[in-house]
Amino acid sequence: MRTTLFLFLTCGLLAAADYRPGPDAQRRDGVPRGKVILGAWNDCKAFPGTTRSYWVYIPAQYDPKRPANLMVFQDGGGFVRENGHTRVPTVFDNLIHRKELPVTIGLFVNPGSVPGAEPGNQPRRNRAFEYDTVSADNANFIIDELWPVVAKEHNLVIAKDPRTRAICGNSSGGIAAFTAAWHRPDFFGGVISHIGSFTNIRGGYVYPALIRKTKKKNLRVLLQEGRRDLDNLHGHWPLSNAEVSAALKYKGYEHKMVWGDDGHSGRHGGSIFPESAKWIFTAPDFKNEEKAKPKIAEYKHKKDSERQEGVPRGKVTTHIFESQIFKGTRREYSVYVPAQYRPEQAACVMVFQDGHAYLKEDGDVRVPIVFDNLIHKGEMPVTIGIFVNPGHRGDAFPENRWRANNRSYEYDSLGDEYARFLLEELLPAVSEKYNLSYKAADRAICGASSGGICAFTAAWERPDAFSKVYSMIGSFTNIRGGHVYPSWIRKTAKKPVKVFLQGGRNDLDNDHGHWPLANEQMAAALNFMGWDHKFVYGDGKHNLQHGGVLLPDALRWLWAGHGEKE
Repeated sequence: MRTTLFLFLTCGLLAAADYRPGPDAQRRDGVPRGKVILGAWNDCKAFPGTTRSYWVYIPAQYDPKRPANLMVFQDGGGFVRENGHTRVPTVFDNLIHRKELPVTIGLFVNPGSVPGAEPGNQPRRNRAFEYDTVSADNANFIIDELWPVVAKEHNLVIAKDPRTRAICGNSSGGIAAFTAAWHRPDFFGGVISHIGSFTNIRGGYVYPALIRKTKKKNLRVLLQEGRRDLDNLHGHWPLSNAEVSAALKYKGYEHKMVWGDDGHSGRHGGSIFPESAKWIFTAPDFKNEEKAKPKIAEYKHKKDSERQEGVPRGKVTTHIFESQIFKGTRREYSVYVPAQYRPEQAACVMVFQDGHAYLKEDGDVRVPIVFDNLIHKGEMPVTIGIFVNPGHRGDAFPENRWRANNRSYEYDSLGDEYARFLLEELLPAVSEKYNLSYKAADRAICGASSGGICAFTAAWERPDAFSKVYSMIGSFTNIRGGHVYPSWIRKTAKKPVKVFLQGGRNDLDNDHGHWPLANEQMAAALNFMGWDHKFVYGDGKHNLQHGGVLLPDALRWLWAGHGEKE
C-alpha cells in the first residue's frame, strides 16, 4: 500500500465507473466449451438442515490422467451464469484455450437455506452464518464433505499443491473465501476476494489484527474493492479492505490490491476477473518495489503557541501521587492554574496523559502558553490543566518518562479502571486545593499515541465526567484490543462527547496495526453515528509536532459554545 493513503471519507463524491465484462468473458468461435453440471446437496453435516445448489465446471481439455487446478466460488450461482458479472465458465474456456490459465475445474457452491417449517413458509437463508462467521466450518464443509463426493462422482483429479487451488467470492463470500484459506492453507493456496466484508457482521473486522500477529501462511491473496462501497452499522468496507491489504503487506504476503470506483457490486471484480484468475495461479514474483520517499510536512507553531506581551501567566506546580487503584505505582503530575482563576468560581478542567510532554515552553505542544493566550482572549474558559504521567513501579522514575513501566497497562487497556483512577483518586486530590467543576461539560481530556486512546476510553466509559476529547496520533490498534472501537462506536448509542482526532499519513505500521488507517476507521465510525467530531489528517509521523501545532484550533473547537446552554 502506498504511503499516501486515500482519504476514504470523501469516497461518496466519486462517480461510479461503468464496469462491464471484457472480451475474455465473451463467447468465441472455435473455443471448446467445458461442461457445467448442476447438483444439489441436501444432507449437509456441517450445517445440518440446510439444502443448497452447486455447479461443477469441467474444462473440455480436462484429462483425469493429468491433475487439474481447482477454483471454488462462494455464491456460486452468481459466478456461473452466462450473462452474469463474472461469467466464469466463458472466461475459463477462453483462457484455458489460449493456454493463459492451467486446466482448471470450477466448483460453484451456493450458501445453504433451511426449508420453511410448514408448507408455504419462506426458507431461511443460512448465508451470513456460513460466510461471515470467522470459523473453519465452511472450509471444512467444502474440503472434507462436498468436494470428495463431487470429485468421485465426476472422476475429477486435482493437483496436490495448495498453490494450484484457489477460492473466490464477493462481499460476505469474499471474506468467506479468505476465511476458508486462512483456516485451511493445506488445501487452498490462493484467494480472490471481491468487495470483501471484512467488517463486524459476525466478527470479520478482526482479520487485520490476526494477520499481523499470526505466523505468515503460504497464501496468495487478491483483494478487489470499490471506493464507493458500503459504510453502515457493520463497518466501512473500503477502509476495512485497506486495513487487510496493509496487514498482508506488513506481514510479507504476496498479495494484490485492486481499487475501483464502484459501490457494493460485483461489476468491477467481474471485469478484472480474467487477469485475477491468471495472477492467482502464476508463479510467485517478489520484485523489490521502489518506495517513494514519504512526504513529511514541517509543522510550525503560530502566535497562540508563543508568549505574547501583556498576557498574564498561569503557574505550574509539580507533585507525586501514589495510586491505590493501580497498586504499587507512583507518578508525577503537574497542575497549571491560570492567572484568572478565582477560588469562589469552579474552574473547568483538562487532563493530559503523558503530562511531561505538554509542559515545555519550547516543546511540541506548549500547553501553558496556549492556555494563557486563549483564556486571556476569552476563546476558552478558565481551565485548570492537570498533566499526569503514567504510573511506574520502582524506587526511581525512568529518565525517559515515556517508558514508565505501567504505561501500556493503564493507557492501552479497555475498561473503566483508568477513568476511575482519575475520578476517584487524582481529581479529588487536586480539588483539595483548587475548586474544580464536576460537570462533564466543563471537563476535557487529551493524550497522544497510547495516551490518545486512553483519553477516548476515559470519555467512552464516563461521558458523565468528560465531554471533550483531543486524541493525537491515537493508538486505536491492537496493543491491548483498542482496534475494536470503530465497531463498538457503530453498534453503541451515540454518546454526548465531542472528539477531535489528529492523525498522520506517515504514522506507525507494525505488529499492532496501521495507525493512519485505524484513525480513519475511528473518524468514519464517529461520522456514521453522528458524533460531534473533527478529524484533521496530516503528513506527519508518530510524534506530537502536528498535534501540538493544532492545539489552539483544537481547543477553540472543543470549547466552542461552552456555557451557552447553561
